[in-house]
Amino acid sequence: METRMLTNFIVLTRVGNITQAANELHTTQPTLSRQLKDLEEEVGAQLFIRGKRSITLTDAGVLFEQRAQKILNIVAQTTTDIQQQTTGLAGNLRIGCVESKISTHVADWLADFQHQHPNIHFSLFSADGNSIRAQMDRGELDVGFLLEPIESAKYHAHSIPVTETWGLIMAHDAPLASHKVVTGADLTDLPLIGPRRQIVQNQIATWLRVDSDSLNFRGDRNLENNVVPLMVNHGYYDIGIDGVLDFYLNHQLAFVPFSPTSQTRHTMIWRKNHTPSPITQAWIDFVVSQVRQMPI
Repeated sequence: METRMLTNFIVLTRVGNITQAANELHTTQPTLSRQLKDLEEEVGAQLFIRGKRSITLTDAGVLFEQRAQKILNIVAQTTTDIQQQTTGLAGNLRIGCVESKISTHVADWLADFQHQHPNIHFSLFSADGNSIRAQMDRGELDVGFLLEPIESAKYHAHSIPVTETWGLIMAHDAPLASHKVVTGADLTDLPLIGPRRQIVQNQIATWLRVDSDSLNFRGDRNLENNVVPLMVNHGYYDIGIDGVLDFYLNHQLAFVPFSPTSQTRHTMIWRKNHTPSPITQAWIDFVVSQVRQMPI
């Protein structure tokens, strides 16, 4: 199977129409249709259903799309890795990072690292821990920076002594905004929004010494910005970290820490059972050296 055929299929799934895909690939519609039919015969399954204006992937097509993209990513990364052996560090470094106090450190490290290796280009993906881990599992990110805890069975991890304090984020004029601390009892019946990671929700309940089922989570979110109107206009409360308010400078919001005090540190993760590229390994080594110089 030629990688060209995988590329053609990926383009088709992206644009959703054979004629448009043929135009983008600078070929004819009959030629592309024949190639796609040959591809289906080779894999032994129907990959898509042709509609009047668009195509729909079959279950086999969805699986094939995922695997095809992984294969193309591996081919591209392998080519880059081989080139680096003769030309030095060059290529793309893909980093996922939560929006928190760690963001400033990652930015400083990136600037210094790129100064040392000017031929490196970085792709910085901002998201919550769930999205970062999903991207890493699909081979779309090389390294992630997120809050502990993490699933140690799947990832290598290096702890970073940058601490976040957990608490309640709310409208600045909410009843609890005047409190110095918030306890588990204060959360009774409040409409809560929280992080998506179940492991974090369970940790929050443990900190507050309450049953996790007693927390009235009405929804979850990955990043903060789109839930601000829910807090300001509709009285919702978000369980989050104090670093969020530093990131979203918003005078409409207030943060009140939990009691007992609940804090977590950050960690850098990369996949187990996977050999990092030279760029990724150099980045990991660089960050570890920077972390060793930080006060504990």
